[in-house]
Amino acid sequence: MQKKHIHAVMTAFACAALLALTSCGYRLTPVGGVVPEGAKTIAIPVFINGTNEPFLDTELTQAVVDAFLFDGRLKVVSLEGADLVLRGQVTKFDVSPASYTANAYVQTYNVSIGVSMGLEEAKTKKALLTDSGVGSVFVSSYPVTLGDIPATKTAKETAIKNAARDIASTIRSRVLEGF
Repeated sequence: MQKKHIHAVMTAFACAALLALTSCGYRLTPVGGVVPEGAKTIAIPVFINGTNEPFLDTELTQAVVDAFLFDGRLKVVSLEGADLVLRGQVTKFDVSPASYTANAYVQTYNVSIGVSMGLEEAKTKKALLTDSGVGSVFVSSYPVTLGDIPATKTAKETAIKNAARDIASTIRSRVLEGF
């Protein structure tokens, strides 16, 4: 009889835990944040590059487009068919030494990127969101391979891509979730 009681208690506990887990989860709403009701499309023109780092504008723009495509709540379209327009400018690109070898050579660099962005309604040009302080949250670094310039260049490009994806995720969150 005691085994039946323990089994019943365990079954009730499992059901309660399952109910709790399924009822209080994080859910994505169709749109939120600063996006007006009824907006279904967004245009993301190529960001302006205000730095001396070549191709940073296209790298960042592609990362932002990919973030919205992956999310899927707003369809990325051309300017002509958009409900919203997201514009951006790369305002900062810094590479700073992060670690050194025993011989005082730079061993690792940190990459830091800053962006200003604005979201507006396409038809009315009404500003919905402006933010001049979007930056990479996570440290993106790359190693220096002494004597192997192509390997160091590839590592730097990977660090830039990682920082761009981080910023793109932040921009997508600010637009769609409001934070």
